[in-house]
Amino acid sequence: MIKAWNNEKGKPVKPSFLLEVMALDLMNPPFDGNFPYEFMHFFASAGDRIFQEWPEPARLGPPVSDMMNNTEKMAAQKALKDAGYVIRQAINAEKTTGIGEALRIYRSLFGPRFPLS
Repeated sequence: MIKAWNNEKGKPVKPSFLLEVMALDLMNPPFDGNFPYEFMHFFASAGDRIFQEWPEPARLGPPVSDMMNNTEKMAAQKALKDAGYVIRQAINAEKTTGIGEALRIYRSLFGPRFPLS
């Protein structure tokens, strides 16, 4: 879903494989099934750490993070933090106006393949 977000938002994180590399470090089991909070955590943490060097997992090539310059990383940071904010809006919407509104917010973030029911 995070890669769907990246595609939906015009690929602010390049390459999208960088999101997978970051997730290996940022997402730590056990997962409690509270996916909105896990997504919110990922987006916030990835935004905070986008300027770090992220080595290629097999160590066969240059760091995956080297494919973006600082200007691109600044734009990616903003997009990641904005996504975390949208997740927070969806969590709040579910509590106040119901699941339908929350699902519409998630769809705006993850794209048309995100189900509304």
